[in-house]
Amino acid sequence: MSQPELSDEDLLQRAGRGDSRAFDQLYDRMAPRLFGLLRQMLHDEREAEDVLQDGFVLLWERASTFDAERSKAFTWAVMLFRHKAIDRMRMLGRRNRLVDSALLEQTTLGAPAQAGADEDVQARERGVVVHAALSELPTEQRQLIEFAFLKGLTHHVIAESLGLPLGTVKTNIRRGLMRLRDLLKGGA
Repeated sequence: MSQPELSDEDLLQRAGRGDSRAFDQLYDRMAPRLFGLLRQMLHDEREAEDVLQDGFVLLWERASTFDAERSKAFTWAVMLFRHKAIDRMRMLGRRNRLVDSALLEQTTLGAPAQAGADEDVQARERGVVVHAALSELPTEQRQLIEFAFLKGLTHHVIAESLGLPLGTVKTNIRRGLMRLRDLLKGGA
């Protein structure tokens, strides 16, 4: 006679006591739905796979803290994975801003001060090309890029000071940077 199938809550509690078979079953049940959620949040399959793996490591480590009287196992897992995804989005956002900032700074400010005369001339020429490319951007995108990268304002400060939604500011900066990149590739 076969045993009745254990609930997610039972499996999670067993995993919390170190039962790796219960954890494996829980993984098989939850991974497809959690992966779908992560892919939707992160818009990147590879990042979703990484967060899924990190999330299950965290689930294994924290399974003993699960309380079946406070929530369902899947709801509890979703909260763990959602926090992991948000952390990843923040990290990716910081990395993208740093890369964008470094690229823009490098192309607008040119070579370091100790560079030779030839490099100074090249840096000034690059600066002229960048400023020309910036002037071809739509006014709103150009202004937002200048606020963010030349004045060093955060997206939140820009949004508040201009009375724009944060998402609009981020989208316009990103689109402006992509357009700027395309203009610079064409002009290079």
